[in-house]
Amino acid sequence: MRVEPYRSARAAAWVRLMNLVRPVPIGLAEFEAREAAWPPGDLRLRYLGRDGGRTVGLAQAAVSPYAPADRLAAVVVVDPARRRRGHGSALLAALEDEARRRGARGLVGTVAEDARPARAWVEARGFRRFAVRIDSVLDLAGFDPGRWTSVRARVAADGVTFAGMEGAGEAAWRELLALFRSLLADTPDMRGLPPWTEERCRAVLRDNPVARPGWIVVARHGGEAIGLAVGHVLGDGVYAYFTGVRRGWRGRGIGLALKLALIDAARAQGAATMRATNLDRNGPIRRVNDALAALSACWGVMK
Repeated sequence: MRVEPYRSARAAAWVRLMNLVRPVPIGLAEFEAREAAWPPGDLRLRYLGRDGGRTVGLAQAAVSPYAPADRLAAVVVVDPARRRRGHGSALLAALEDEARRRGARGLVGTVAEDARPARAWVEARGFRRFAVRIDSVLDLAGFDPGRWTSVRARVAADGVTFAGMEGAGEAAWRELLALFRSLLADTPDMRGLPPWTEERCRAVLRDNPVARPGWIVVARHGGEAIGLAVGHVLGDGVYAYFTGVRRGWRGRGIGLALKLALIDAARAQGAATMRATNLDRNGPIRRVNDALAALSACWGVMK
């Protein structure tokens, strides 16, 4: 196998292999839209494994807002028919060499807890577990909104209202970005990670090709923005990207009510499922997700 830098002419092969490890596959058009939205200043290393004129593996290491500042988020994928031949090791070695040359201290990645061969592979190459993330999946087709009437009534009695960002002006977007930055910095998931810039927040909430203004729900009390839920398009469903509530307003059911409002907006657009991922130490949002969804676990690994 020959390891070579990724070229856009190989995009279809890249998508085919990446879809082997994605929870929800993406199409070539969505991949290319995401490529166009990638921040130009963010480091990204990419390699392909080529054998007999066919792409048999890929490797990527990139700056990630969810990785420690001194490490890159990495993924290595090999075609199932070509595994156990050293292809993954060769691709990982190429990543490590270039990441080290660029000043990174190591790599981080994610492995499903029930993927025993993958876990054994990364552990044999020096990765260690440093976090557990919980994946939640909710079937929206069978969702019963009437079950949550009392939650909505209790929050409404406190004078809290909910509205999406459709048609919002610049002042409302500036307010939203400031709220998102402050809430994000206060989450257990971001503990020890670099703070987000306003530019990164805007790229996620407004400029991302999978973002939808109607899937950004803001909770208000007396005109003050006190909470936020953000959904992104993920296949035929919605990915619950973020839910947060200001201190002083927590413990009143507002987080759950925000998720319910996001579900309403997603179902109105025909979304079939809602997915979410959070660290196991994020107790408040895990309790919200536990109330709504089926769960599975995955490991964050670090080297």
